[in-house]
Amino acid sequence: MVTADEVKTVTRYCVHLRSVWRHYQILFEEGGLRRKLLHRIAPVFFGDLNQVLIEQLVLQICKLTDCEKTIGRNNLTVDYLVNNADFSDTPDELVKIKTLRDSIHQFRSTILPARNRLISHMDRDAVMAGVSLGAASEADWLRFWEDLDEFLYIVHGRFVDPGGHFRLNDVGMISDADSAVKALKESTYFQAALGANELPQGLSEIAFS
Repeated sequence: MVTADEVKTVTRYCVHLRSVWRHYQILFEEGGLRRKLLHRIAPVFFGDLNQVLIEQLVLQICKLTDCEKTIGRNNLTVDYLVNNADFSDTPDELVKIKTLRDSIHQFRSTILPARNRLISHMDRDAVMAGVSLGAASEADWLRFWEDLDEFLYIVHGRFVDPGGHFRLNDVGMISDADSAVKALKESTYFQAALGANELPQGLSEIAFS
């Protein structure tokens, strides 16, 4: 039987997952000027960070959507919640979360080859061929987050908050990557002003100290 603590744990996991997604979005999906800024400042670092965030997202989503049991041990996954939650007095909700589970698993099937052949393992054929695996469209990603949001809303409302107030996609302050981008922008402005000898004497002395 699913417990409130288990649902809270899955919820926290998903909030962290959403946070990683927002880091990625803010840094790398805000247009060409943003990517140009990062490339100009530290192309190797931000190139590696891009890959790390993508691989982390794929790996963690696949963990969340793994089957209920592996090697005889229970996994705290979407399947586990669906198969062990008691919705006997609200069968419509059970039908709904099963439908959401199926849609979430459809997204999993898209990204799973990347997890299995490039992230969790170094599949010889895939690596040597240099193929790109697991690519999902923007629409697919948005659908995944909407499905996960609705799934957690129902399960969290059932086991944790009967008022049904939790919404994954409405959780605020889960990324401060925009602050990092702002600081990088200000740094480039500062360097430009410094190069043009437009800084006041006091600031110039600080820059060169």
